Amino acid sequence: MNGIVRATLVFLLVVGALVAPGTTAPEAQAQTEEDPIYGASMYFPVVGENQYTNTFGAPRSGGRSHHGVDIMAEKMVPVIAVADGTVGWIHNTVGGDCCAMALEHDDGWSSWYVHLNNDNVPLDDGLGYGFAPGIERGVHVTAGQLIGWVGDSGNAEWTGSHLHFELHAPGEVVVDPTPHVDVAIKIEDPGLNPYEGYFKDDEASVHQEDINKLFESGITAGCNPPLNDQFCPGREISRGEMAAFLRRNLELPEAELDYFADDTGDVFEADINALAEAEIAFGCSETDYCPDTPLLRDELAELFVRAYGYESADEVDFFTDDTDNRFEAAINVLASQGVTKGCNPPENDQYCPDRSLTRAEMASFFVRALGL
Repeated sequence: MNGIVRATLVFLLVVGALVAPGTTAPEAQAQTEEDPIYGASMYFPVVGENQYTNTFGAPRSGGRSHHGVDIMAEKMVPVIAVADGTVGWIHNTVGGDCCAMALEHDDGWSSWYVHLNNDNVPLDDGLGYGFAPGIERGVHVTAGQLIGWVGDSGNAEWTGSHLHFELHAPGEVVVDPTPHVDVAIKIEDPGLNPYEGYFKDDEASVHQEDINKLFESGITAGCNPPLNDQFCPGREISRGEMAAFLRRNLELPEAELDYFADDTGDVFEADINALAEAEIAFGCSETDYCPDTPLLRDELAELFVRAYGYESADEVDFFTDDTDNRFEAAINVLASQGVTKGCNPPENDQYCPDRSLTRAEMASFFVRALGL
């Protein structure tokens, strides 16, 4: 059973729609044969794989009835404006009242978009921001413009990620949106992000394709929460950050012991201990881990060999600058597996073991190691 179907089944058993605080939900009206099909001139609100059924009018807690259609989709699937209009009420308080909005169409209709993403995906932390850059109250948008991403904010935390979509006729008359989305114009181009990839600061990086693949794998969410529209490709990656990336990919459980003296209270403490308990992490001294210290390229080689169990039967020395390096064996194993190609193209006879690792380089290492 795939994630969307499973989420749909869960959703049908629990509370669904979220009424915007400070608004009063008007009486819902079912579509009749005489009513115009507004959807023929609007865009379908979700761009990507999705599934929905007509639950309009279904009973909800507190004596309410369901006023929308719930379009089940994975987190971070793009959500677009169905028509030209101006952003009305919006709930965009990170870590609190987030993330939902209304769009007041230029022709007098309006649409509501509820349960947008509020997590730093792949984390389910409630500290993310589900709106596209520039989306705020009073801003005018055009039909098909990216406004945000599917999530599980509000009371959708336990129902599966989806977009609760409402459609209101002039006079704030809530109508059944299902027949309208059935015939809405669907966009199949997923490239709705305003950047070439997922981040706006990696266009010039030779590692951009790998950075995008890393994001799609769920290993990284960006470097500037809560917006996370930047990757910081040229920034050095710290030993603590690498612990978080590796733990996330390996899905390691929480450690039972505290292994280092200098990471108490550090944001990556749990990740560091989890890696140490799995016999992957190693310290910078006998007692310390140095979570804030930039990770070196030779240390990356040793971490990857430990994490992914790489072995090599070939005793080949691939590089000229790692002789007698403490992790020379791991560097050669990584080269034999095609995970590293060296640091000085086109010759690539050097590894630069003592040089710190950038976040962009880290992306390429991960992509090769995982075969993404």
